[in-house]
Amino acid sequence: MAGFTAPIDPAGWTLEAAAPLTVPPGLRYAGARLPTLRATRAAPAAVHVPAAGTLRHAGDVVQVEVSAFRHRDVAAAIPGGLPTFYFAFDPGTTLVPFADGYGVEAGDQLASVTAVSILCAAQDRVARDPALWARQIAEAHGAGSSPSWDAFAAALTGGAEPPVLLLDHTGALLAEGSVEIHVATATATATFTAADGGDLQRVVARLHAADPAQMPLASVFAAGAPVTLRPASPGTTDFQLAVLEDAAHAQRAVDVSPARRHVTLTDLRAWLAPQFAGPKLKDYTRGNTLTPFVNGKPYFTDLFHRVQEAARAGDGGLHLVGGWKTFPEDELADREDPPADGIRLPVSIAEAAQLLADHGGATRVLSPQFIQLDPGSPVETAEIIVVSTVIGALLAAQNIDVVRSDAAGAVILVALFALNTIAVTWIIDSDGRVFEPNKDALDVLNAIPSTVSRLAPHPATVADNPASPPLAGFPYDSLIKLIRHFGFYHTKFAIVGAADARYGYCGGIDINPNRLDDARHLQAGPYHDVHTKVEGPAVRDLELTFQERWKRDGGGTGLAFDPMPDGSTGDGTDVVQIARTYFAAADPSRALDFARNGDRTIFDTMLAAIAQAREFIYIEDQYFTPPEAYRNALLRKVEQREIGSLVIVLPSTPDQPFGEIVREPFVAALRAADAGAGIVRVGYPRRHFTTPDNELRASSGRLLLFADLDASGGVNPTVVLGPKARLPQPPFWFAVEGELMYAYNESTSASPDPGHARVFEVVRGPDTRLYRGGDPATALGPRTRVHKAGAAATVVDLAGIYVHAKMMIVDDVFVGIGSANINRRGLCHDGEIAAFSVPQQLKASPGNPVAALRRELWAEMLDLPASAKPLLEDPIAAARLFDRSPALGNRFTGFGAHPTHLMFDATGADGVVLDLLRLLLVDQFVLVDHVKMFDAVVDPTSAVES
Repeated sequence: MAGFTAPIDPAGWTLEAAAPLTVPPGLRYAGARLPTLRATRAAPAAVHVPAAGTLRHAGDVVQVEVSAFRHRDVAAAIPGGLPTFYFAFDPGTTLVPFADGYGVEAGDQLASVTAVSILCAAQDRVARDPALWARQIAEAHGAGSSPSWDAFAAALTGGAEPPVLLLDHTGALLAEGSVEIHVATATATATFTAADGGDLQRVVARLHAADPAQMPLASVFAAGAPVTLRPASPGTTDFQLAVLEDAAHAQRAVDVSPARRHVTLTDLRAWLAPQFAGPKLKDYTRGNTLTPFVNGKPYFTDLFHRVQEAARAGDGGLHLVGGWKTFPEDELADREDPPADGIRLPVSIAEAAQLLADHGGATRVLSPQFIQLDPGSPVETAEIIVVSTVIGALLAAQNIDVVRSDAAGAVILVALFALNTIAVTWIIDSDGRVFEPNKDALDVLNAIPSTVSRLAPHPATVADNPASPPLAGFPYDSLIKLIRHFGFYHTKFAIVGAADARYGYCGGIDINPNRLDDARHLQAGPYHDVHTKVEGPAVRDLELTFQERWKRDGGGTGLAFDPMPDGSTGDGTDVVQIARTYFAAADPSRALDFARNGDRTIFDTMLAAIAQAREFIYIEDQYFTPPEAYRNALLRKVEQREIGSLVIVLPSTPDQPFGEIVREPFVAALRAADAGAGIVRVGYPRRHFTTPDNELRASSGRLLLFADLDASGGVNPTVVLGPKARLPQPPFWFAVEGELMYAYNESTSASPDPGHARVFEVVRGPDTRLYRGGDPATALGPRTRVHKAGAAATVVDLAGIYVHAKMMIVDDVFVGIGSANINRRGLCHDGEIAAFSVPQQLKASPGNPVAALRRELWAEMLDLPASAKPLLEDPIAAARLFDRSPALGNRFTGFGAHPTHLMFDATGADGVVLDLLRLLLVDQFVLVDHVKMFDAVVDPTSAVES
């Protein structure tokens, strides 16, 4: 294990705390104000490199960036991560010659001087007094393993009046604000200025010198009694405080001492918006435990283990809102050997319900109702044929995967996609139930004793959407007279009751077997999602939400178990808010009893968190077509340079019809606001080259070129491939003698050998955008070259990893995980639920759960192993890893790094027929009015948006 050595021999040096210094431009953590150790002596003495790393300088400041891999064991044990040291020498100091990037070893000499200022920054970007960072590095080494460093750390400890540092939520020195100091019977108020450098000792000394009557304390610890600090604030604030030395945390007040004197604080009410729909749900609660799950398998496994616990307890229960589609009989977890008591782990929702029923428990399930028809609306045969044809063409032309997508926003497509008049009439006569996607959730689950499963129709109509065209306009009364409901209960949450214990779950993961992918993403349709478990008093707000929904749509049946009592507490360390979205009804008769004016708490808290961001914002979302207020908030953060990094992760092709009309201009605006600053990164994760799944593997590697292919391919290149029996349907990637190409459509050109080969439209070279995405002008791709007829062609799988998550992390102290996509549906219209959380220890805990989740997510997105953890500790520096080329192993690639956009590409094998269908029906009917279609059907809003 590589160790640290003392930068100076403390014997003969005078060591004292000095005013903070700012890291100069050109160095890591530039602009950070850090506590400073000033070392002086009478005669020159050596200043040494404290650890192996690289040197860089800016003026008279020398930076030692410690090697992450040489010191990975020590770095993992240091609470703030790997340190970076700065040595600020007096002007005119002669340094040992070196060039930027010069590699050094611990103990190498930098200079021989009589004075130097030493600063240290850790990867968590928290400002630490030299005595603290020196002690933490010594403890990370272990006692006695580095005697010189131990002596250095010991020399910094002690002193009657050490600094008392107050830090904001990022760990930066507090620049403004007031605190009350309570000591013995005295109380005084201290107001900070930027010049105080966050040091309460400096504030007290300044105020005491100016007016001893107003500030009776000469120093914080002068009275020799316990000292309590309380932020001085009006009643609308609620500060959370934590002590850096021991991670102790408190509400509104905290004790400090010479051994515990770094206090980080934030106002929770600045992060977590008030409940829009009223006080029934808490604005937030303390004492919770938030456990995130990345991808579906760990969530399902944990859920079923808690159901097993409930069965053992007897009289337990499950409340489940299954998301967009509930698959009750599919196995979602691995089977385990039977335990001694014979209560097996269930692996499906149906098994879970049966297990609970067998042991005295009960299950209640709500699934959203997709198809809502208005009885009595006139429907003519001609209208049915036209609508069915248009919708069929739209589905085919846009390559929509309704099984994988949310399908919220495509309700009209599901409701009216039929083959002929008889089929549509059958749908109408059955009130839509024959094709209802959640029919199995009723039929299977209601057959189980003590189990009740119901469909929940969303009550919003087109009249509740102010962005919708008038009822007499496109497309309602001109073609569609039966459908008026485009809202959707999109929530995915559950509560398990096991005796007195309660476990709540919410997030983006539906009860769907295609969510079973993991961080390796090896399944045929790679899939990424995030969910979370909540334990503690916040579970009650999930319970109340289910109770409200069940009272409305449960058919009068009682709950499986009652909500836990109000005022329940927990022993966790997470502040949690349960937030929701509900529509605002234009007509009070359609209003929800539990949200008469709608609910936009999710939206409000997201905006509050964006406003609080000082370091970075990380977003994963399926659609990312946000309302104007959200767009403006993010743009302002980038334009004003208020954050150092904004990373947005999307699917390669968000399956939101016409979403480009909002998404692409907004992404372009973010990049323009960035203006080369390196703040904004928008992209999607893509799986590395693999062999195709079993369906294609027999064909893979067995195709041939049936015509010569030159190096350029022409303006609209085509490729002739065969034999026909081995060809997959487009789109697909393939390699011809090592050159990767993308076949996105079958060409209408005649095949030179119609019996054996087909012609495909392809993209090649830079147009594939494989290695540098987003901007076609700088795109890179495989080198094109000549290929002769008869050359071997190999189908490869280069799938985008479908990002279904709806989550946000801010500054490693705020996380939001829920069902609400960042669009008008998610934030202003549909039924949604989310858990927002701030750790009560803020950044004081070495196990900061928000930072741990970010590192896990980034390792997955960047395809980095666990050993690369030190590279991900600093979110600003680590964000640059998203720029790494996919050719070097990165999964993340710039949005737009796709050779052609599937949402508007015909990808079937029908050639002229499908093109004609698009021209006559889709292009001339839908695309002309695509803005209306988007506003009315795909992404409706409600009056609550304003």
